[in-house]
Amino acid sequence: MSANEKWQLTDTEILKAIACVHPKHFLGCRAGRASKFAVLDIDAGSRYHNLVSLKNIQGLLAQAGIAETNLYRSSESGGWHLYIFFDSLISSRDLRAQLYQLFKLHGYEINKGTLEIFPHPGDRSLGQGLRLPLQEGWAWLNDETLAVRADRSELTPAEALLDFLSDQECSVNSHHQFHQLKAFVEKAAATRETIVARTANATKLAEVIPIRNSVSPESSEEAVAVVKAVFQKLPPGIIADAWLRGRNYYYVGLTGPSQRADAIQSLSHYLFYGDPERLISAMGYGYESERQWVIEEVLKTKHHGFSKDLVKHQKDSLKHAERAAKWVPPHRRGKESTKYEFEVPVSWQRGNANRSARARQKIMVAVEDFREAGRPFSMRDLWLKSGCGVDTLRKHEDLWKAVQTELQTGFLAGDPGEYNAGVGAACSESKPPDQFDQKSAPPGLLAARRVVYELKMRADRLDMQKHHASARGEKVAEERWRDGVALLIEKDVSGASPGQLKIQIALLARELLIAPTEEDCFQIRNKLEEVRGFLARGSVVQLWLDVADSS
Repeated sequence: MSANEKWQLTDTEILKAIACVHPKHFLGCRAGRASKFAVLDIDAGSRYHNLVSLKNIQGLLAQAGIAETNLYRSSESGGWHLYIFFDSLISSRDLRAQLYQLFKLHGYEINKGTLEIFPHPGDRSLGQGLRLPLQEGWAWLNDETLAVRADRSELTPAEALLDFLSDQECSVNSHHQFHQLKAFVEKAAATRETIVARTANATKLAEVIPIRNSVSPESSEEAVAVVKAVFQKLPPGIIADAWLRGRNYYYVGLTGPSQRADAIQSLSHYLFYGDPERLISAMGYGYESERQWVIEEVLKTKHHGFSKDLVKHQKDSLKHAERAAKWVPPHRRGKESTKYEFEVPVSWQRGNANRSARARQKIMVAVEDFREAGRPFSMRDLWLKSGCGVDTLRKHEDLWKAVQTELQTGFLAGDPGEYNAGVGAACSESKPPDQFDQKSAPPGLLAARRVVYELKMRADRLDMQKHHASARGEKVAEERWRDGVALLIEKDVSGASPGQLKIQIALLARELLIAPTEEDCFQIRNKLEEVRGFLARGSVVQLWLDVADSS
């Protein structure tokens, strides 16, 4: 038997075995509705066909909850198939949508020859096909070194199939991990939308340092003074001139030609340290993706026509933003990144400690007065006597709680005959209280307490009015929202075109994200399922019509 005949027989056996074990799962990449795996196809000429990019892709998947992946060489061309196995069937469309959005949100290019994602079901066609595993040129790769662990040509059909199925059983991701992926993607999308909205609403700054053509490593005295006024000190490593130029680009955008590169570098520096004066949080180490999103959004919305590449929507016009956001200084390369945090000044800490010490002293003096008088007290009494707020008293319960319990217990545990004597059973030593021993309140104390009570009641009434007004506003907003959603739900889509059905699905999905109650979510989900059913049936009918026309 020749080598070619042997390979033909091997492929036939393998395809039959795969079809028996996983019916429609591998072909499901093209036409199936559900799948138990996903594949990232990286061709040999792709810019992601290297160890660093592979580690970044696997790291992003692990961050999103997908911890198990398997790397294979797909053919003699040297391309890669990165398999992601699951323990249960998952909607092919949903699985592809989540992976596509995950990589798009983090700046990856999804395109043929660069990075492809399977399953790839089509809207009006069978979609794109995927090369079946275990064919000629297939190999198992070590994802740490990219070396070949096992070559298909060196194994029998039974051994190759057993190893492949063993990978699926031993490196499987659970259905719960898929839900973690969806939650991660939703959170990333929401974060980006928030950043985009904040960037779009940024207003022009009144005072800015004039833009210079070159970035100077040394900062001018004027820039240093401005940065010190904003941060109360100079943060470590900050370049004041670059920070101020980044602030100007953030609020104003490009003001002339040949500014795109400088804007990217300055914006990255500005966002790394943040802007306390403008309530912009620092996006230091660990926030590379957020910084990249903000830079891209600023340049897209505020280039004002000064960048030809941005005007023409060139793909490479924003590549520099990714490099700038992920750049780290040489002395930090290879080390674990720690997020930059603005330290609380020592003077603030000392002031807080002094205020706490004074409050404790006041509470101790007031408690000692109550103890000497043998008088039980409430928190309100302690508040009036010490002058400390209720929150402060609760923080220092160790000074007064035990004394309060002791005085209240001692007050109630006196001679029962003095307080609980029944008719005809009074204690023989009971005497009328001596009027000279009775304690009288100081002049004006009752009036002062009444004033405090009235002020408190007035504040409570104002808070209650604000609460009711807010509740009424929320109720009106919910009613308006339900009226709008009712129109979407009641709309008849039985005769709508596929394009109209897709628009209806997008509108319902948007409303599902902001639904106020679970009952509203349930109604929208039911309508979504109905519209999706019409869309699926329309696709099947169109497919049969195409087949009939072709035949």
